[in-house]
Amino acid sequence: MKQIQLNSPEFNRVLKNLQFENLSLTPTLQKKVLEIVNSGIQISPTISKEVLNNGKVQ
Repeated sequence: MKQIQLNSPEFNRVLKNLQFENLSLTPTLQKKVLEIVNSGIQISPTISKEVLNNGKVQ
């Protein structure tokens, strides 16, 4: 799978969709999101909470 970067069209599309919902991600949270997506780990609510609480995927 292709690695997604901060300036990739795919990630920019996600950020724009969040703006439509009046949501945004801080630059720090954007990097954490990319780390998860690029790690190949299946994203779940548990993984999302772990990253928000601990700052990284265990």
